[in-house]
Amino acid sequence: MLSRLSRSANADRNRFVTLYAAIVVGLLVAAGMFLYEARIIVDDGLRDEEAFAVLGAANRVLHNLENAETGQRGYLLTGDESYLLPYRQGVHDLDDTVLHLQRVVANDEKSVELVQRIEHSKTDKVTELARSIELAHSGNRAAAITLVQTNEGRQYMDSLRGDLGQLLNAWREKRRVATRDAHVRLVYGTAALAAVAVFVCCLLVYTLFIQRRAFARVHAYSAALDLEAAQDSLTGLPNRRRLLAAIDALAPSSPDDFQRTGLLYLDIDGFKSVNDALGHSAGDALLRRLAEALRAATPEQDMLARVGGDEFVLLAADCDDDEQLRELAGRLIARVREVGDKEYGGRFQIGVSIGIATCPDRADSVAQLLDVADTAMYAAKQAGRSTYRFGTSAGRGVSNVVKLTR
Repeated sequence: MLSRLSRSANADRNRFVTLYAAIVVGLLVAAGMFLYEARIIVDDGLRDEEAFAVLGAANRVLHNLENAETGQRGYLLTGDESYLLPYRQGVHDLDDTVLHLQRVVANDEKSVELVQRIEHSKTDKVTELARSIELAHSGNRAAAITLVQTNEGRQYMDSLRGDLGQLLNAWREKRRVATRDAHVRLVYGTAALAAVAVFVCCLLVYTLFIQRRAFARVHAYSAALDLEAAQDSLTGLPNRRRLLAAIDALAPSSPDDFQRTGLLYLDIDGFKSVNDALGHSAGDALLRRLAEALRAATPEQDMLARVGGDEFVLLAADCDDDEQLRELAGRLIARVREVGDKEYGGRFQIGVSIGIATCPDRADSVAQLLDVADTAMYAAKQAGRSTYRFGTSAGRGVSNVVKLTR
């Protein structure tokens, strides 16, 4: 009897020891797995941040070049020295931006090669821009325009956009893979902890609490990133990125699906005078009030976006005729004047010049709407400002519009 009890006691003791050992080993294994997965998730987060930095730097390179090109075009077309400001700013920022891009891709051999090609194309493009401006400065504007019409600069930009596209696609894929891997590992780690928590109820409660909080933070952070990436921080309007996405979404899958689309490119007249006289804070406040006024005058189904500086774009996804666009442009001009008169009482001549493009009758494709409307906006400024002009792609036979020559 005693021997049997002793054997039972020893067996129970061995079971408890085995159980405790199993719990300890399970907790240690779970902790080890958690630490390992956490390290991988942190690495994924670092890769995501690295990809975000590369994408931002690459987009800034293109943005600076486009600013420089816009300034060059404006100067060649008008001879106005003020158009050289965005050109000089863009060229000035390019070197720092390309250097930053080189630093953030330094650990990726293929990206380094692409950035070298991008830098070469950038140098060629900046040289072409400088040559045309030097010709115009020397009084030979016709030769400068002829140089632009050779499409030499366009070839450099096409090459640069191609290389930037490859770079952006590669790093978007890296970011997608890192994000997906982080999510997969979060689920795997949660499942592992839940399995161990079967033996430790308190650990289960704690794990559920941490899991809910972690996923809530991930969701909130992801939502904040999405909002920041698609919204202008000053006015709260959609930004250029969201506008371009909306324009791309309008591209028809077939000719039968096409709806007439209008785009109004707005540039605030007199804004620089406010900035120079009252400072950037006053300029920012004016932009916010103008954004509110323009948004109030925008049809609910249309998109109003701020694309940079004092420039806004209104995308009318379904417009029946030109009269509708004329009425809309007139209403926007009136609202801007009202804001200027109310805020400054005539001290500054605040207005808005508007370029209008429509597709498919004036622009060959939805993608050309911005360029056509941008050119028409400059024509509106030349016509006396606080007015609007319709624009069209080169080669189209419309008589009452501005020709797009670039």
